[in-house]
Amino acid sequence: MRHAVVMGASGVIGSAIAQRLRASGEWEVTGVTRSGESVDGHATFAVDLTDPTSVKAATASLAPVTHLFYAAYVPRPTRFEEIEPNRRMLSHAIDLAEAGSCLKRVVLTTGGKYYGVQWGAIKTPARETDARHLAPNFYYQQQDLLEERGASARWDWTNLIPPYVTGFSARAPMNLSMAIGVLASLSRELKLPLRFPGPAVAWTTMHHIADADHVADAAAWAADSANAGNQLFNVANGDPGRWCHTWQAIADHFGLTGGDPLPMPLSMLPSAFQGVWSDIAARHRLVQPDLNALVDWKWAEYMFNTAFANDVVLELGKIRRAGFHPCVDTEVALTRRFEQLRSLRLIP
Repeated sequence: MRHAVVMGASGVIGSAIAQRLRASGEWEVTGVTRSGESVDGHATFAVDLTDPTSVKAATASLAPVTHLFYAAYVPRPTRFEEIEPNRRMLSHAIDLAEAGSCLKRVVLTTGGKYYGVQWGAIKTPARETDARHLAPNFYYQQQDLLEERGASARWDWTNLIPPYVTGFSARAPMNLSMAIGVLASLSRELKLPLRFPGPAVAWTTMHHIADADHVADAAAWAADSANAGNQLFNVANGDPGRWCHTWQAIADHFGLTGGDPLPMPLSMLPSAFQGVWSDIAARHRLVQPDLNALVDWKWAEYMFNTAFANDVVLELGKIRRAGFHPCVDTEVALTRRFEQLRSLRLIP
């Protein structure tokens, strides 16, 4: 049986990939985390990818790896400071996977920042052959590393590039679905319309979203497809959308009326509404009464006020021509995520 190692198995994308591979029954799956914590009821292999000693020690006890799925990330204060540790982590992950001499493919997941969405407006639709930008971007160093090491290796690689990702992980507070779910729950509790928390420009721009399960499907396809070797592929749910259309479907799901956009200081939301949320959590027996633990609100404020201020549309023709055809309705994917949060007793 093929042995897949999933780096970043506690994250939104990594956990989705591990679940997808296990569900197929065709893979032996080893999730890797820094702590070796249990994820979705499965033990993980403890490796600190920032520590060469930890990586070297792990090579003696990890079974030979046929496929490496890489979705790990370490934050740093600036974009420039992110470059070296994230490049080095990927290099160490490859070292670990190569130790058994069975490695066939590395599937890397990067993201829309590959095209510079973190800096402002980009060319749309973004295409895999677009020129790079000058500003610091650790995705470029990771891509270069794959090409350099893969050129003389027996394995090849695939780089999947999703835009904004929706999904769930209890250990990932940078979670769009959770942020919206909490905003909707507070609005319902206070008998208020569900207002879009960003400016009008973010309300009307066009964007692509990729659900983590859809990215996981693409990763499983990439691991098997002869057409995916040594290729970059954009991956997104399906057609692009605008919040001014999607938001009403979200409001309907929560039994709320929609409202015009109103930029909100989301980073102040926990201070203003922690008492309200504590009451909601007690009444509905929610598992997390702390608003700060549920969502990184500074990140959410950035997302709604800045990240969605420009069109972010990816060209999806290349991955379709290569053979990956699944298509997901974003509104359906979002409402499924809200139901997942309810089932986990994270929102009422």
